[in-house]
Amino acid sequence: MISQSKNNIIKILIPALILTGCTIKSRQQIPQKQSEKQPIEQTQPVKKDYKISLFAVGDTLIHDAVYYDAETNEIGQDGYPIYDFKPMFTEIEPLVKQHDLAFYNQETIIGGKNLGLSNYPRFNSPDEIGLNMIDMGFNMVNLATNHVLDKDLEGFIYSANFWEKQEKEKGIYTAGSYTSQEKRDNIKIAEKNGITYAMLAYTYGTNGLPVPEGYEYMVNLWTVYGDEKYEAYKEQVKKDIQSVRDKVDVLIVSMHWGNEYVYEPSWYQEDAAKFLSEQGVDIIIGTHPHVIEPVEYVGNTLVIYSLGNLVSAQEEEDTRVGMMVSLDINKHVEDNKKTIEINNIKTDLTWTYHQGYRNFKVIPFYKLNDDLLYNYQNIYEKYKKIINPKNDERIQVGF
Repeated sequence: MISQSKNNIIKILIPALILTGCTIKSRQQIPQKQSEKQPIEQTQPVKKDYKISLFAVGDTLIHDAVYYDAETNEIGQDGYPIYDFKPMFTEIEPLVKQHDLAFYNQETIIGGKNLGLSNYPRFNSPDEIGLNMIDMGFNMVNLATNHVLDKDLEGFIYSANFWEKQEKEKGIYTAGSYTSQEKRDNIKIAEKNGITYAMLAYTYGTNGLPVPEGYEYMVNLWTVYGDEKYEAYKEQVKKDIQSVRDKVDVLIVSMHWGNEYVYEPSWYQEDAAKFLSEQGVDIIIGTHPHVIEPVEYVGNTLVIYSLGNLVSAQEEEDTRVGMMVSLDINKHVEDNKKTIEINNIKTDLTWTYHQGYRNFKVIPFYKLNDDLLYNYQNIYEKYKKIINPKNDERIQVGF
C-alpha cells in the first residue's frame, strides 16, 4: 500500500513534469525512422480558360446627305445643331452589345463644328457620330485613314483631343492617330476577361496632304510598295510590333489599304499581310476600298481584307453592301503554358438602306425583304461569294 505522503509527492511531480516539457510520449507519438518515407502529396495541374468576343464593321463614311438626315431640330450649347445617328444603326445595335470588343473605322475626321461640316473630297463630321457609335457599344476605333488631314492641322488637333477624351472617360481603344509622340510610342495594352490585347493601325496615305513637320505622330503611315519611304515605314511597323508582341495575348492590326471599288486584295495588301503574319500578328482588319473583300488565313493570321462601308451616301450597289465579322478569342492556360485560339468565325452582309437620301438605316441582309431591297436574295448570293473564295471551313458565311 502506498502511503498518503507518497501519494502527495506523485501529485506534485506529475504537473511539474508537464510544465518542464518532460512528458512521456506514447508509442503513437514516436517519429518514424527516416527510411520510412511519407507519401508525397500530388498537385493537380492548373488549368484555366478565358474568352472574349470581337465584332467588326467597316467605314462610317459621313457624306453630307448622311449628316443632314441625322440633324435634329435642337441646338446645342455651342450654338450648332445637334445630330442623332443612332436610328441608322438600331438593326445592328443588339449585335454590337453581344460582344466584348466592337470595332469600326471612323473614315471621316471629327474636326470640330466650328470649322464647318463638309462633304467629299475633304470631309468633316459632327462629334455625334463618334459619341453615338460609342453609346451603341463600339469600343475599338481605327483613326488611321486617308482623311485625317482633311481639315488641316486645326481639325486634326480637335479630332485627337476628342478621341483622347473618349478614351479617358469611356474606356474605349483608339489607334492610328495620337496627341503626342509619347502617346504614339507607348502602345496601349488593355485587358478583358483575363485576356490582354493591343491594336496598331496604319494608313497608306493622306490624299497627298503632307503631314506637318513636328506632327509626325498625328497618323501612322505605311505607304504602298515603291514609295521612297516604304522600307523605312516597314521597319517602323516591325519595331512597333516587337515592342508589344510579347506583352499581350492578342495583337490586332488595322490596315487602311487596298484599291477602291476592287473586290480582290492587291499585291501590296497580300505582301503586307504576309509580312504582318511573319511578325506574329493575330488578326488584321482591313478598311478603305468601300467594297467588301475576302476573309482568309495568311499563315496563322486571320486577315479581313476589307469590311466595306458600314454607312455612306455612295449610291452604287457594291458600296451599299458592307460586311460584319464576329469571332471568339480563347486563351487556355495549363501549367504556365498559354495557347491562343481564334474560332467561331462568322461573317455576314449589311445593306445601307435609304429613301431618296433620307431615313438611312444599316440592315443585315437576313432582316431584309423585297420591299426594302428588291431582289435582295440574289444580291446577297452575289456578294457572299466574295467573302470566302477558298471555302475555308473555319470561316462561316451567315450569322
